[in-house]
Amino acid sequence: MIEVLALASAVSSIAGGISSAIKAGKDVNSIMPAFGKLANLEAEIGIAEKGRHKGPLGRLTSTEEEGFAIAQAKMKHKECMDDLRSTTRLYGPPGMWDMVVHEQAQARKRRKDALEAEADKRDKIFYFLTVVVCVIIFGIGTAGLFWGAAILAEEVK
Repeated sequence: MIEVLALASAVSSIAGGISSAIKAGKDVNSIMPAFGKLANLEAEIGIAEKGRHKGPLGRLTSTEEEGFAIAQAKMKHKECMDDLRSTTRLYGPPGMWDMVVHEQAQARKRRKDALEAEADKRDKIFYFLTVVVCVIIFGIGTAGLFWGAAILAEEVK
């Protein structure tokens, strides 16, 4: 489950850590997992924006606060990415930003696909359970009608 109210602060803290590491001259390989986390957060922001971060009943209770939190996370992510672009081009080795963009795109796609599959699975389970409950209620209702009709038929005799 994605916690939309914490997305903006998570993006900010991860981007700040990456920026500090780049300015300190850390090895590119040690920084790449943090860029992967940033890409995962971007995928989570996209899923939350579509409203697929909740189950079917949870979508009915979405609040404006969540909408604003998602918008805030999107703006913070864009701001942090712009800052990281300039930082990596200024302090990082040549070609680092291009490599980061390529790797982030792949990580974002993997995370988005995983989140979509999770949401689809959750929705299928919900709809399957809904159909089962409806069939059971229909069966009980039909049996009740037949039982009531049988009682009325005996009273008429």
